[in-house]
Amino acid sequence: MKTLLRECALLHFLVCLVFSGTLFADKLLLLDTRVIDGTQNARLVPGSVRKHESNPLFQADRPWENSLNNLYPNIVWDDEQQLFKMWYKCVLADGDAIQQMDAPSTVHDVGWYLLYATSKDGIHWEKPALGLHSFGGNPATNIVARDCPNAGVFKDPGDSDPARRYKMVSDVGLGKPQVRFSADGVHWGAAIDVDGFGAKNGDTHNNALWDTSCGKYLWFTKLYLGERLVARFESDDFIHWKNNGVVLRSSLQEGRATQTYCMPVFQHAGIYLGYVMMYHPGKDRAVDCELVWSPDGLQWQRVTPGVPFIPRGPKGVYDSECIYAMAGALITRGGDHWIFYGGDDFPHTGWKRHCLPCLALLPEDGFAGFEPVDASMPAIIKTRPLRVTAEPFRVIADGDEVDVSATDEHGKVIPKTEWPGRTLRFQLTVPRGRVYAIKGAALVDRNMPATPNPLKDAAWMPSPVQSVSFDFHDDAQSWKGVDKAAAHDGFLTVSRDGRSAPFAYSKVVSDQLNTSDWTKALGGRGARIRCRVRGVKPGGRIAIEIHAGDAGAWKIHTQIVLSSEWQEAIAELRYDWTDEEARAAGWSRAHEQGFPWHETVTHVGKMVVIPSADGAQSSFDLDDVSVTGVE
Repeated sequence: MKTLLRECALLHFLVCLVFSGTLFADKLLLLDTRVIDGTQNARLVPGSVRKHESNPLFQADRPWENSLNNLYPNIVWDDEQQLFKMWYKCVLADGDAIQQMDAPSTVHDVGWYLLYATSKDGIHWEKPALGLHSFGGNPATNIVARDCPNAGVFKDPGDSDPARRYKMVSDVGLGKPQVRFSADGVHWGAAIDVDGFGAKNGDTHNNALWDTSCGKYLWFTKLYLGERLVARFESDDFIHWKNNGVVLRSSLQEGRATQTYCMPVFQHAGIYLGYVMMYHPGKDRAVDCELVWSPDGLQWQRVTPGVPFIPRGPKGVYDSECIYAMAGALITRGGDHWIFYGGDDFPHTGWKRHCLPCLALLPEDGFAGFEPVDASMPAIIKTRPLRVTAEPFRVIADGDEVDVSATDEHGKVIPKTEWPGRTLRFQLTVPRGRVYAIKGAALVDRNMPATPNPLKDAAWMPSPVQSVSFDFHDDAQSWKGVDKAAAHDGFLTVSRDGRSAPFAYSKVVSDQLNTSDWTKALGGRGARIRCRVRGVKPGGRIAIEIHAGDAGAWKIHTQIVLSSEWQEAIAELRYDWTDEEARAAGWSRAHEQGFPWHETVTHVGKMVVIPSADGAQSSFDLDDVSVTGVE
């Protein structure tokens, strides 16, 4: 049986490779940081998309298209039928529209349809009268499924079961994912509950694919922990899923004002690419589409953070407020990638809004490229060692003015006639325009380069040490507790009802220092955190957390186990640690949405003192808290 499963998986893998067009492709996109060794006078910018003059491609002109809220377009080019297929989201936001559903029902107090459209050219679309679901007594609708919010659809040509050729992922609320199967993408089976998801996953454009690299299904959705984060799951059978955790989130500088939302993913040129929708709830509630990439589907980077890949249009036009890019494999026609998206002239708020289908065209492989910063001088891009393959070596750029030279491991210049089969370093000199990719070369080292740690820089010098302390003699000094904290007799009592441990926290450490950058506020090369603690009963080690902003935290368990006697808990840290060094010293990320160590110590939003759960303390006492810079 295991042999049969392995053979089926291999067949699935090979079929999907052929259909996806990625088999043995020796192409390197320069947005891949593993390719680049260094640059001069060069900056990476998004490729130039062209919005089709027919946008929007069709209107919400059917009675049941009550609100094409976010649209969430799923696009397949069916090579067998020579047909574009689109599945898109419809919300029935009005009560009278809900009543016209066949067997009215709601999820989140609104009705849900999944609608279907087809096109021979990708520009002119038809909404077929399928006779599957009626609206207002009329069976001639293009409704293919209902009660399936936030659906993602894809065609899986490698599945040996023809009844599972098309797959749908959706959810009916946070932590309630479902899947459905179809032989043709039109007639869908009943929803099937799946396992492995957390209680806060879902409620965005769910999207899934068969990963030709690892031989598993991947599902990308949202994790909501006070802000929107991108989470990934993987599965062998599409029913039982493994949680891979958070794979992308907004930056510390953006905070909760800008958040990652949905992220459709596809494979191309040996890597993973995706369109991440960046939602701005702290600004104008608009949604921008950025480009992201990953070497393995787990480590994700925004290519040009804060710079849209598909820019919104001017105020008042069809896509001026929100853009939601398609889910589906990359579609290439006539030397362009065709990227369908939903464009909206209304911000992301409320149910009643129409997001209409649009098309953006991108020159093939022109996802992001390097261009000169100073236009009077050329940009220079130097690569890491690359192996030249048997394919003709070619640089993909705007125009043909890129000068390419190559050197061996000794720095000797190698003529082009001797490149094939050799491992070389290349220098690309770009006088104007942009350079996007190299064809006919492969990576030698597939590892990601180390994340730069500015605090390791020799130019960084520690400042004179300072200290901040709290004795609680007069009041709580802005410390708080969960559930409550009360200052009395010169110390703070923190208590909590229920089974969870109480904890004390403060933002005034950074507030009192007038900066969240402990390297500047406290000085020295590190910090020592001290506090005195006492429990109502023995048990439970004291842990200390430092939070980046108000979200991601690093945590260390001190050696102190609570007792009825006062004890001093101490935690020490160095600013210039790498993440690995911090872990070796006993610190760990307390939450999966954490930030790197060097970002945390330079953006400390709050500090937390908490007894571990194994002590089951209902309260504990805290006194003489101090944070001091150390040499």
